[in-house]
Amino acid sequence: MNQVFIISNYEQLKALSDPFRVKILTLLIEGAYTGQQIAQNLEIPRAKIHYHLNEMEKNGLIEVVRNEVKNGIIQKFYRSVAYSFRPAADLLPYTEEVGDYYRQTMLEVLNRARQRVLSAPEEAFQSESQDRNDWPRLSLQAEVKMNEKKFAEWLVRFRSLVEELVGLEDPNGKWFYLSTIGLQIDQPLFHCEDDCGEMVSTKQNEPEAEGQSPDEIKE
Repeated sequence: MNQVFIISNYEQLKALSDPFRVKILTLLIEGAYTGQQIAQNLEIPRAKIHYHLNEMEKNGLIEVVRNEVKNGIIQKFYRSVAYSFRPAADLLPYTEEVGDYYRQTMLEVLNRARQRVLSAPEEAFQSESQDRNDWPRLSLQAEVKMNEKKFAEWLVRFRSLVEELVGLEDPNGKWFYLSTIGLQIDQPLFHCEDDCGEMVSTKQNEPEAEGQSPDEIKE
């Protein structure tokens, strides 16, 4: 499976602007499934699943990776053609469709993360230490007011850190999951003057008080 697939035409972009197809694609990025298995997983009628599978296959977004015969019936196993999908530069002017695609993708990432939390073993939430630096888990939100270019540059370093994490894989270790989204927001929801704890990290950029230096102002 390819690492990245470039969405090269409007029909492909339109096909991925549908929230339900993003759900199917997210599932097929994780593994190969038949139409029946997808229908059961998403709790959707099988007939509806096959219509969307045909549309996605027609647009080159998914493919049949193997066939199996069960009770005399040929079962097709579908898989995404890539782990990640990005619109080509000439499609970026279709702001509504591109925006819909990325919004639905982020929502589905959150949905899959929720399912991972619900199905995680009890030991994932147990602690033998009060020091959170010893905890093999993370629950974090941050709101930062900053320059857009600086944020994009920070994300490059963050991706490099994730690549470093993948390079630490141990065949004798336990499975861990990390999910991340980052985007511009309309307004902050957290208003913290002091440390907000593990769940929230915020920093308000307030104007300097008259007669005080920046170091004298409590954030």
